Amino acid sequence: MREVFRPLWILPLTMGAAGLLWAGVLIYLLTFDGVPFRTLGAALFFVAFFGLALWYYARSAIVVDAKGLTYRGILRTQWLPWAEIRTVDVMPGPITVYAIRASGSLCHFTSFFRHHRRLATLLVERARMAGART
Repeated sequence: MREVFRPLWILPLTMGAAGLLWAGVLIYLLTFDGVPFRTLGAALFFVAFFGLALWYYARSAIVVDAKGLTYRGILRTQWLPWAEIRTVDVMPGPITVYAIRASGSLCHFTSFFRHHRRLATLLVERARMAGART
């Protein structure tokens, strides 16, 4: 059975809203004469920052199927067969980070993903890693 895990829906929504807000601020600043370049640059930085964050959260996904998992990040898509996955390390904290260690590669996801605990458990079960930390 194929399952898709994505970040919480609120993340791309808030990043998009923040980006639109800063785009509005930038447009508003452009209506004035003599606005310092540093001020325009700061507004432009925030437009780019929130646009990049929106792109990251909208594109990120982990697809789990019978043959392995496909990790889709902001710039790359990587497929990992179950036999290559060695461990799933859990780094707890305010935001839990899960590190998927495979032969020659590393992927990660955080507790910002919907059903992140179920995803970690599923990865361990599918890769048959009896000694993995979940």
